[in-house]
Amino acid sequence: MRRVARRQRLRIIGAAAGMAAAAAAAIAIPLALPDTPHETFGNAATDLLSCHDSAGQQNRDTRPARLVNGVDGFIGDTSALDALPVEHLAGHRYLAWKTALSVASDARPYRTVAVVSPASARLGYGTGALAPSRRVRLPACGRRYTLYVGGIFVTRPACVILAVTGPDGTSATIAVPVLRTCPRRAR
Repeated sequence: MRRVARRQRLRIIGAAAGMAAAAAAAIAIPLALPDTPHETFGNAATDLLSCHDSAGQQNRDTRPARLVNGVDGFIGDTSALDALPVEHLAGHRYLAWKTALSVASDARPYRTVAVVSPASARLGYGTGALAPSRRVRLPACGRRYTLYVGGIFVTRPACVILAVTGPDGTSATIAVPVLRTCPRRAR
């Protein structure tokens, strides 16, 4: 059992080193980015996070707020009067809705959270996130909920529809209001 755990840690470390080298190369090479926000960041790319990208294990004394297919934390805000921090990413203005996600221990080995709509929305999670993307894979680590800090980036107030998918292909969707309400059919 210890040997298997050690091999898994070595694979994760090797993958993290490879991702760090790829990130350094991506930063060093200037990219020509399109003008439309929904094409700004790689649509096909999935941010693959490791357990080292999490904020750690979280203890649960109460039931999760909005558990969807093994992931909790899809809390939104419908008040249009609230002000969100503004991020300028690749020449585009994004509103940053900070919301941490927790992956249940029984959601092993991971869950993938992906933006369904609007097309311009992005997800940015993990301690070393370089640029928000349309999909992020969050591994379940340990015997408790694994917390990932980050948020949802939108170009304007929106009802963001997210899909949470497991490795078996089972998927569930959730509507997250960001400075506006979501239609009843989207919830």
